[in-house]
Amino acid sequence: MDAEERRRAPAADYDTFVDWEARLAREAPFFERLFERVGVASVIDVGAGSGRHAVMFGMWGLTVDAVDPDDTMLSSAEANIAAAAQTIAENGGVVRLARAGFGELGSLGLGQTDAITCTGNALPHVAGITGLRIALADFAATLRPGGALVLHLLNHDRLLEKKPRALPPVVREVPEGTRVFLRVVDYPAGGEFLGFDFVTMVRDMAGVWTVASRTSAHTALPHGVLIAELECEGFDEIETFGNHEGKPFDSDEDESLILVARRES
Repeated sequence: MDAEERRRAPAADYDTFVDWEARLAREAPFFERLFERVGVASVIDVGAGSGRHAVMFGMWGLTVDAVDPDDTMLSSAEANIAAAAQTIAENGGVVRLARAGFGELGSLGLGQTDAITCTGNALPHVAGITGLRIALADFAATLRPGGALVLHLLNHDRLLEKKPRALPPVVREVPEGTRVFLRVVDYPAGGEFLGFDFVTMVRDMAGVWTVASRTSAHTALPHGVLIAELECEGFDEIETFGNHEGKPFDSDEDESLILVARRES
């Protein structure tokens, strides 16, 4: 491993960054209500990351395809799925893994599904508005008529309006010491993209700090743009929320946007 690789934050940091027990406890009732209303037996989780949502859905007895383009994330997901395999099987669920990026669901031959989820701020990794359109068309083609699409991402309306340079830090105590996670945001001219540095600072037991980062460009996706593009792809019954308790979305204040849409029957 060279010096540059040592400074690059590993994808596995995501599972330390997120308090998964609290997050899934908070989000589970939202998905349970939605899946019951829609009649969901199968789910495709796009940008599945380390597979935590896929595992939860599998434990509910659903058939889940967890899809991600990153091999390191897929490795983490494979381990998490294996750890929960007995419980998933006992509840009649199935969780499968596939490597694919946005716009590539059709190439996997999965057939139509009852729901597609895309959470964890994955959607902004599409390649501009053209990439968004390709992804949404792929979602629409893969959902059955009446199926549900769930998008969960940072509130880009607020970011573009207020232009904060960083999001609140997250501090985790881990066996090797203390990890501090920062998300530093840049706003390139033109407004189509946001620059994100996901920075991990580690203080070991001797008090020595090391710093690593992962840098990526995110397509700017204000909620009005998302709604317009969803409508163009044949989605309706579009709802927007500011949290998983069903709070109406406030574009000025909410940290995140949750958007639910149905494919036209």
